[in-house]
Amino acid sequence: MKKFLLSLVMTILLSSCAVKVEKITENVGKYVPPNIDDTNFKNSVIINKNFDETWTSVIDFVSDSFFKIENLEKDSGLLTLSFGSKEVENFIDCGDFEYTLFFTGEEFKGSYIDYAKKGLMAVLEAKMSISIRNIDRKSSKISINTNYRFSTQHALGYYDPELNQTYSFVSGGYQTIDVINPISGSIPTRTCKSTNFAENAILNVIK
Repeated sequence: MKKFLLSLVMTILLSSCAVKVEKITENVGKYVPPNIDDTNFKNSVIINKNFDETWTSVIDFVSDSFFKIENLEKDSGLLTLSFGSKEVENFIDCGDFEYTLFFTGEEFKGSYIDYAKKGLMAVLEAKMSISIRNIDRKSSKISINTNYRFSTQHALGYYDPELNQTYSFVSGGYQTIDVINPISGSIPTRTCKSTNFAENAILNVIK
């Protein structure tokens, strides 16, 4: 009888201490959008350099950086650049993402950009327009405007343009879109915004 009671007590204790592991039956995840309250960006500044000094500083910098020069017209003070094929995470922020796949147990936790590059064949295309205007012999004004296009595809083993989605925004801006089949547990939208890294790279050089 004593052995039976001891066995019963041990069974109860072990049952109460056991951790219940809930088995997931569907893909689950979580998405946290970037902070869009800090997107303020001043795209025009007046500096204490004349036109020639400013133009030379910008050209020297972009010629040896991540920018690609598409077009330049010194007489009109206009310069067009492209960037974004590499190190996308420097130029835009799309928040954080995580998921667990019930069938394989595969897990991911990191930036949504990393997920989109690996799983959605994401591509960033950015075009920057720079305008430099002479004010007087000692100062000039530089204005920067960038158009961002961050495109994703839902890779299913074949190409289907109806599954493509694109975020389009400008310097200091962002866009929120409804995504196709959001993973269970996550909100149905995704947001991408400019970090202003590229714009500030130019502005910091000419100060």
